Amino acid sequence: MARTVPLAITACAMLAAGVPAAAERPASARLVHCGAETCLRLSGQRAGVAIAVRVDGRDLPVTGERSWQATVPLAEARAWRLTRGYAVRVTLVDRADGAERTVAVAVPPGALGAHVELASLIVRAR
Repeated sequence: MARTVPLAITACAMLAAGVPAAAERPASARLVHCGAETCLRLSGQRAGVAIAVRVDGRDLPVTGERSWQATVPLAEARAWRLTRGYAVRVTLVDRADGAERTVAVAVPPGALGAHVELASLIVRAR
């Protein structure tokens, strides 16, 4: 007869083994209003406040500890280099040991001045 292992014990074993949490959200970008201007808001996850958030080698002023966000005017964000696929490279730097992790954050089409030709557009109601 096979023994079944309770789900809670299995989940704890997976966390102890270093399996990443499924709840961790990828970094994202969206357009927001900041006063009379339009801004780009980047948000994501980091281990703690000892991790600096950088774009194009410049530190971003972020709010939040593990869940961070940075709001940048579009005039400033348009100076950033885009990768293929219209994404910005966000680098998370551990100030203690200098370890870096870079993630590509997709920006809204055309937000940073890049012209995007759409073959089709699908609009869904929420």
